[in-house]
Amino acid sequence: MNLGDPRPLLDRHAARILTCWRERLRALPPSSAMATPDLLTPLMAPALARLRQETALGGGDGATADKVQAMECRCGLNPLTTFYLTGECALFEVLWAQPDALAPLVPAMREEVCERLRLAWRRVADLEIGLFCSLCQQGAARDSAHAAFGRVTSAGSVRGAQAVTGKERERTESPHPSGQAVVAKGRAAGLVS
Repeated sequence: MNLGDPRPLLDRHAARILTCWRERLRALPPSSAMATPDLLTPLMAPALARLRQETALGGGDGATADKVQAMECRCGLNPLTTFYLTGECALFEVLWAQPDALAPLVPAMREEVCERLRLAWRRVADLEIGLFCSLCQQGAARDSAHAAFGRVTSAGSVRGAQAVTGKERERTESPHPSGQAVVAKGRAAGLVS
């Protein structure tokens, strides 16, 4: 067994992680009708399996902590943001609390394992959150309302109207700021056709 490989830790503590994750998710009020714990709980085991797979792959794109940025939902209704946040908290809460998990490792190895898990978790979460946001109609509706307001306030200026039209064109091509990149990643991973 490779001491720097987090997969055995995930396998050994999966049941505890899922239980803690479920408790954390139920403790928070749902951000939308799709964010109820009853709907999200069945997604937990597959998410842990994707995390395990991602740690095995190691993120061959050379991602580091500086390069991984959290995906943000423009409308605030994406159920997966809270889902993955509570999951990440549960993962580390369980691994740090169990005496046979991270405690036996030397500090440098512990940091390496935690960093690999965190980066893998963020890659999985960012892909899923981005895919969901790329399909969202809430952010697009809000953006078009702002664009319409911009047209009304700059009706006397042809130049201002052209700028708003250009912005509208960008939004209709990609409803999420990084939607095209996320959809491309989803296609590469076989999640989107």
